[in-house]
Amino acid sequence: MKNLKIMSMLLGGLLALGSFTACGSDDNDEPTPVEVPKAASATVKYVVNLSQDLLKASTVTIYFIGSDGQQAQETAITPTWTKTVTFATLPAKAGFSVQPQLKGAPSQEAYTIEADGKMTVTVLDEKGGTFGSPYESGKLEVKGQLGPDYLGQFLTRISTRLLEAKAISADGNITDTAITWGGNADNDDPNRDTEVATDGATGTTRASI
Repeated sequence: MKNLKIMSMLLGGLLALGSFTACGSDDNDEPTPVEVPKAASATVKYVVNLSQDLLKASTVTIYFIGSDGQQAQETAITPTWTKTVTFATLPAKAGFSVQPQLKGAPSQEAYTIEADGKMTVTVLDEKGGTFGSPYESGKLEVKGQLGPDYLGQFLTRISTRLLEAKAISADGNITDTAITWGGNADNDDPNRDTEVATDGATGTTRASI
């Protein structure tokens, strides 16, 4: 009987110890931290649309920031030009500039000159998902129905209006920035000096920007 009593006491002590241990583990449990995604890279899509008359009358050079972060350029030969680039690391800059230049003496009595462009920036997180909301530039557009004497001046408007530049920070924020483009996207554009005949242009000269 004495041995049974001792065994019962030992068993009760072990059960009590187990109970204290279980309670202690519950008290020390901590919630698993939620992983917050971080900005890691960015994809940028450039789109430029050009009228056939614009392509006939001028050589259209499109400057843009490529995947290596450097300024690149291409000559547009079709009405729609697109380019998608990926910045593998941040921060980065993205942007484009449309710059037409007269090929020679105009040969038509009137030209329908239209150009528009936009840029979309999508920041990606470390797992390739979208980080925040993508940025899409507002409507960048220049239109005009022009006689030949006004072509050069109007092409300057395209050079100064159809351009966009954004900075993408390391934390994924997209803000305005400035990029010094090559070519003619400034007030020294030689197209600006195109002579305007004193008797006016042949055809209509309606234009909008």
